[in-house]
Amino acid sequence: MKRKLTTIERLIDGNLSYQLAIAGELSMERLRTALDCVQSKHPALRMLIREERDGLYYELDAAGPVPLRAAMCRSEPDLAREIEREEAVAFAPHEPQLRVAWLRTDHGGLLLITAAHRICDGMSVLIVAKELLGGLHREQALLPYAPVSPLDVAGAAHGTDEWKRRLAAAAINGLIGLVPPSHKPLRRDPVRREWQVDTGLTAALKDRCRRERVSMHAALLAILDQALQAALGKRAPTRIDSPIDARRGRLPLLKDDMLFFGGGSFKIAVGRERGADLWERARNIYREMGEKIEQELRDIPGKYRFCEMLKPPSDDKVRSIVRLGDALSRNGNWNQFSFSNLGPIDLVGPDAPFRLEEFSVSVRSFGVRILGLMAFSLHGQLRFVYVGEEQCMSLAEVDALERAFMEHLRAQVARGERATGLARVLEVASE
Repeated sequence: MKRKLTTIERLIDGNLSYQLAIAGELSMERLRTALDCVQSKHPALRMLIREERDGLYYELDAAGPVPLRAAMCRSEPDLAREIEREEAVAFAPHEPQLRVAWLRTDHGGLLLITAAHRICDGMSVLIVAKELLGGLHREQALLPYAPVSPLDVAGAAHGTDEWKRRLAAAAINGLIGLVPPSHKPLRRDPVRREWQVDTGLTAALKDRCRRERVSMHAALLAILDQALQAALGKRAPTRIDSPIDARRGRLPLLKDDMLFFGGGSFKIAVGRERGADLWERARNIYREMGEKIEQELRDIPGKYRFCEMLKPPSDDKVRSIVRLGDALSRNGNWNQFSFSNLGPIDLVGPDAPFRLEEFSVSVRSFGVRILGLMAFSLHGQLRFVYVGEEQCMSLAEVDALERAFMEHLRAQVARGERATGLARVLEVASE
């Protein structure tokens, strides 16, 4: 069985890499068995990409075993080189779109899981990681399921808006046809920065969100909005793009344990007046989020059908489009900044003979430029990973963003604690 890659799958060209620092020894034999079991469940891990005259195709159940290798890293530079190798190398068409490396150290090791973004999103890699770690120490019943493509989600065309989509697609295809190809490789200078919040400040922020009746995601968006303006001024992006997890009953075809490349996103305008107080802004964003997520879920089928009306630009044309973005936009990413929230990282059960000490993530793009921030919590600490390229934001600007973000976060939590303390004093005084 084979099917042609959709336009949206062609355009998503990059790697997602998850780093899991494990305290304890892993058996390569058990790792191989667990990986084979995970691969047998997920159709996306059993597909190969075939290039034919009229484009790229997925061929189902054609892939061999997912590549697994082990390496001993005696020093931090050795470990860094191995990580860079895994993160930066694109997947060849004849390979499964996932690979795993067990990088052993003197204190345990780093399990590095790397996947092609075109087959899965960030939450999908968490599914793979949890199933893989679970299979290392217990028997699991992982049931295979039928493959799901964007066209399955799109469904058949209906409604009176299809002609508008076709007209818009024809115009875009005409513009892309005018873009001259560029054979010169793009310069890419990846930047990755990581910082974290201590457990006390994390707990205080969660408590403040509960009292203000907003989600953590909305609060972090409000803080990021202010930090981008403070750090970048006129160079601040005009919008923050936040991906949606399409599982959790949101798209009926996607079950909670299925791999998929993504499920749409909602956008928040940067710098829009939503009230002077940050928590008023957060509440407005929270309401805005709910409305936009519902609208996006309604729009996804039509958007997928629209994307399929577009002709995928060649790699040479993509390079020209990226250079155009470098010249015309504020940040090389068409004035957009991405914010993803993976939530609490809970991958290892209490019965496991090993511990998850650290967790991190990296993203590499081979097409358009990337620019964004990813959030997650581990062991009660809120953590952030910035990924981008110097062509989007300089190192000094990244430093300024980190400082502004943390200053806003600390200030809001401290202000909330002072207000709570005053309220308690007044309550006692009135008794």
